[in-house]
Amino acid sequence: MNIVEIKSHTYTAKINLSLGGNCISLYNAVYDAHILREPDYTKALDNPFLYGMPILFPVNRISGGRFEFEGREYVFPINEPGTNCHLHGSLHQQEFHVTAQTDNSVVCIYRSRNHYLEFPHDFEVKLEYKVTEEGLFQTTEITNLSETNMPCLFGFHTTFQIPFVKKECRDGIVLKAEVLEEYERERLTYLPTGKILPADETTQKLVNGTFAPLRDKISRHYASDQKGDMILYDESRNLSVVYENDKKFDFRLIFNGGADGFICLEPQNCLVNAPNTQLAGEKKGFDYIGPGESKKYFSKISLIKGDMR
Repeated sequence: MNIVEIKSHTYTAKINLSLGGNCISLYNAVYDAHILREPDYTKALDNPFLYGMPILFPVNRISGGRFEFEGREYVFPINEPGTNCHLHGSLHQQEFHVTAQTDNSVVCIYRSRNHYLEFPHDFEVKLEYKVTEEGLFQTTEITNLSETNMPCLFGFHTTFQIPFVKKECRDGIVLKAEVLEEYERERLTYLPTGKILPADETTQKLVNGTFAPLRDKISRHYASDQKGDMILYDESRNLSVVYENDKKFDFRLIFNGGADGFICLEPQNCLVNAPNTQLAGEKKGFDYIGPGESKKYFSKISLIKGDMR
């Protein structure tokens, strides 16, 4: 694995260039905190999306691996046969190349020239990571190198370690997520049905910052609210992990498997299966990038003393 390390006085981050430019470790030396769930490359990973910040393009599931845009049909391989969907793309498996690096920052790039899945556009993805006293700053720039509008279905499967300070009580971690509407999903395919659900007890806990991710299972899809911040609070140490995302990430998927030591707080710029959804445009967030144009997306992860909920 080609892994680079960047450091500030407070934070150390490791980025795996061999696998999608994934920031697979974020460590805070002041509190001895391992913020992201870190992979153990000495053995096979149980799931490549449950470590670090894997990039998703196209994000989440595409029903039948197909959709239409501007009269063109886009076809992706079915890599989740149980749901007959294409899942998450393969950008997380591609080699990224460093174009600039300092002690506390790195810029890496992936360029596709007619060889990314069956995607009919040349494009470039540039990831910039920087660590300072304030935390980890991530900038993603996607550029359309083709001559037609390019669909941009994009997100991250960011996975946090719980507890992030290993010596702390597992029961003292709670989550706040600035979410709005929940999108109902089919039980077998996990695809949105088109129905928006009323807020229930779990949604209210997320909004209030009292959801316990080590006690309660969750797999839900939401529109973001306000700034869309997501905050993990360690009550025993009075520490907050704050995940801030660009407003372009209008959707969230929150998932914690069996509630056994991690939680995925996934920013997305569109609804799952957005091109095939009958909802109105503002309810599904389908986006595209014009020929020769770029779009940037910003995120920040920080560890802060105090209750930031």
